[in-house]
Amino acid sequence: MELTTRRRDATPAPMGGSVSARPATWKAFGQCARAEWIKIRTMRSSVFVMLGTLALCAGLAALNCSSAGAGFADLTAAEQRDFDPLATSLRGYLLAQIAFGLLGGLMITSEYGARTIVGTLTSVPHRGRVLAAKAVVLAGLAVPVGLLVSSTGFVVGQASLAATDAPHLTLSDHVALRGVAGGSLYLALAALFGLALGTVIRSTTATVTTLFGVMLIVQAFAPALPGPVGDWASRYWPSIAGGQIITSYRDPDLLGPWAGLVPMAATVAALLTVAFVVFRNRDA
Repeated sequence: MELTTRRRDATPAPMGGSVSARPATWKAFGQCARAEWIKIRTMRSSVFVMLGTLALCAGLAALNCSSAGAGFADLTAAEQRDFDPLATSLRGYLLAQIAFGLLGGLMITSEYGARTIVGTLTSVPHRGRVLAAKAVVLAGLAVPVGLLVSSTGFVVGQASLAATDAPHLTLSDHVALRGVAGGSLYLALAALFGLALGTVIRSTTATVTTLFGVMLIVQAFAPALPGPVGDWASRYWPSIAGGQIITSYRDPDLLGPWAGLVPMAATVAALLTVAFVVFRNRDA
């Protein structure tokens, strides 16, 4: 009887037993994601970045649209035809993308700066799980906050245009819905770009400097670049192409709104892949 019991205990687990590892894996990921949510929720800079971005974009929308609306009557017929009320009200995305990128970068660089990354990787040795949890939590936060930022800028901006009797839109217009929803997706991609960049660089200052260079400086100087280089940058540079999502005027020389998100998404995916490889193989 004793022999039978020992043999029964020694019987290998059935092949289907590997399936039980999946709930355990998902549970571990959920716990890791919950920890990352607590980190970003309690990080003081997160609140400042989000509230500051919201206020800044609303203020810029009001100023930009009031100015553009007041001067609309003085535009030529061609300029009035090309007037873009959607982009005019959502122009604050130029600074919002830096703020969201900074928020993403701070999720990892703040841990390197305070050396809490050692404790994080000690409690969760699976580094890929840590970075994936950060990305999921960041995207889950950036999309609704980006939607709030975009919709606030749109509503404030269009009200300012309407007050000056300039052309304006409502949320019932399909281009308006696309611009607001697409703008939130673009800002989420900017946040993930910042996370990937911060993982590779590990320095908050260097991450912010790179964000300004990639997302603002190149965009500002792209038209001045010589010949085919300038044409390529104006059409395919990630931040320029992705920014087409908030426009209602269709420039035939540039990518379309949704097509423009492809270079941005591809760049973020590529940089995140590099970040995962670096994060797994480099010492903390």
